[in-house]
This record gives sequence, C-alpha cells and structure tokens, in this order.
Amino acid sequence: MRKSLYILIGIIVLLGALTAWFSRGGSDTVYKEAPVSRQSAAYEPEVLWPKNDEDKKIAGEASGVAVSSKGDIYYLHRGSSEYGGESLIKEPALIVIDGDTKKVKDRWGKNIFASPHGLEIDHEDNVWITDIIQNKVYKFTADGRLQATFGDDYPFYMEPALRIRNVLHNFPTGITKYTFARPTDVTVMNDSSFVVSDGYRNRRIVKFGADGQFLWEKNNLGDRPGEFNLPHGISHDQKGNLYVADRNNARIQVFSQDGEFLNEWGQQELGRPFGVEVGDNGNVYIADGGNALYPKGGIGSHQILVVDQSGKIIDRFGRWGSKDGELKIPHDIAVNQEGDIFVAELENHRLQMYKEK
Repeated sequence: MRKSLYILIGIIVLLGALTAWFSRGGSDTVYKEAPVSRQSAAYEPEVLWPKNDEDKKIAGEASGVAVSSKGDIYYLHRGSSEYGGESLIKEPALIVIDGDTKKVKDRWGKNIFASPHGLEIDHEDNVWITDIIQNKVYKFTADGRLQATFGDDYPFYMEPALRIRNVLHNFPTGITKYTFARPTDVTVMNDSSFVVSDGYRNRRIVKFGADGQFLWEKNNLGDRPGEFNLPHGISHDQKGNLYVADRNNARIQVFSQDGEFLNEWGQQELGRPFGVEVGDNGNVYIADGGNALYPKGGIGSHQILVVDQSGKIIDRFGRWGSKDGELKIPHDIAVNQEGDIFVAELENHRLQMYKEK
C-alpha cells in the first residue's frame, strides 16, 4: 500500500513538473504572428494609472479593466503578488477612476484576492471578479461590498489531478460542474445569468442562471469549432451572442447565448487574443497579448484590434514597448460609450487609455 502511494506521488510530481512550464502560457500552440502594426491615427494614448511614484510602488501585474454605466473605469491589478500567488494581496487590487476627470476616486479590494484575473461590470454596475487561485467568481457592489461567491471549494487533490488529466485526458478527477479550475473571465447577461470562461485547468465556457444554477457548458479540449485551448476572455453583444478569446488556439470563437457555435476568426492579423470586449456600437475590441508568455516563438505582436461582427478588421495598432501607446502583453480591454479604449497591460503594470480623436 505504501509503495503504491509513493508511486502515485511520484507520478503526480513528474507530471506536475512536465506541465508546470506551460501553466501560464500553454503548451505548443497555434500562433500566427501579425504583420507589424503602428499607432492608429484615430486614437491618442495616455497612461491613466499609475501616475505618481507612490502608486508605482504598489502597481502590480495588470489583470482586468471594465467601464461602468456612469463611465467610471475599474482597473484590476495584483499589487505585490503575481500570477499564481497564494497569499492575499495586501494592497487595494481595484482602482476606480472617474470617467470625467480621469482621477482616482476609490480604491478597494485589500486582503480579498490571491490571484485576481477577470473583471466584469454588469448592467446594474455590480463588479464581478474571478480569482484563479481561490477558484471563485465574486460579485461585489460598485463600492466593494461582497454580494455573492460562486464556485465549489477546491479540494486539495484537484490541482495535481487536473494536471494529470490535461496530459492523460481520461484520468478521473471528481470535478463537478460547479467547480472552477482557474477561471479566467466572466460576462453577465441582461437577465443576470452569467457565463464564465474557465480556462487554465479546465477548457470550458459555462453558463449559470442569476441564482448560480448550472445551465450548460461547452467543455472540450482541442482546436476544432466549439473546442478550446485556454478560453481566456469572454464578452457578449446585445443579442446575447458570446465572443471567446481562445488564447492558445489564437482565435476568437462566437457562440449563441445557448452555446451553439456560430463562427470563428483566426486570421493572421489577430495574433493571439487575450481579451475581448463588445462595444455599445457593436464593434468587437480585441487585445492581442502576443507570444512573450510562451516558451518559444519570440515576442510576437502586441496590439489592439477593432473588428466588426463579421470578423472584418476595422483598425489595429500597437507594438512592443513601454512608451505611451506601446504595449507589453495587453491582458484585458474595455471601451466606453464614446469609443475610448482602455487596456490593462500585464508586464508594464499599467492602465492605458486610447482616446478617440
């Protein structure tokens, strides 16, 4: 019995070591580097946060950005922690910027999150945040009061079990439909139902009712239509159609609100989509985070794209760098009613605005 236990532990450690190297970026995956992109003539860049030395000291990896109905910009970062950090972040992880003055008006989120990832503001201005270490989806009021928490508790054995399953696909894990495994993002429909992209250890998008009741999921690893390899960002349009940044497959997939596959965009110019947002004007805004987190393939393109709902590119701009307007791993994207674009940059630890001229 003891010998069998040691063998099992050895297998888990070995497979964990073999898969740990792609836990953040991914295994060898599709990547079509986009042709060189330049600054758009339609937008003027500006760094919104951090703007002073004190804020630069606490600014961490940029994770998410969203805009409220009032036009306020909510920016999510990891402070002194990092991707996969297990200790609660002691700094306020949520920075709220006034939509008119572009000055910080609120900060909250101390000692709540371990590794926050996805950020969404719903039609009632509730703030939704995913945490990939606590494996939860949280719902807050606009000023940071916790309203609801979704997701079964993560059993101690689940992480190594899922690492094994993602190598040996039939390995049993005991995971339930209510268990998130490093959820990346969430989008909330007008009826308060919500869809989660559950992407680093799982390979699914999953829809729940407003009360958290399971409705449906798309849960297949692969690169065929309707399959996923790291669903990393998600948004929806006015019809309820879902747009998923299928990061390791370097494409956007489009589904109906009932999970029916509708379309995919994988043209070379898209690069590697990390974040996706549908604007009030119906255009789709995409953050191409490039190849810098992957073990080979070079830096890749780091750019912003504006695309119509047929997948036709209207505009694309940005390049690798730290100057205003340049980008290092754009992780998430949002747009306000005026068409201004907001980008959370993972490696530059900042929030940029591209103001429409």
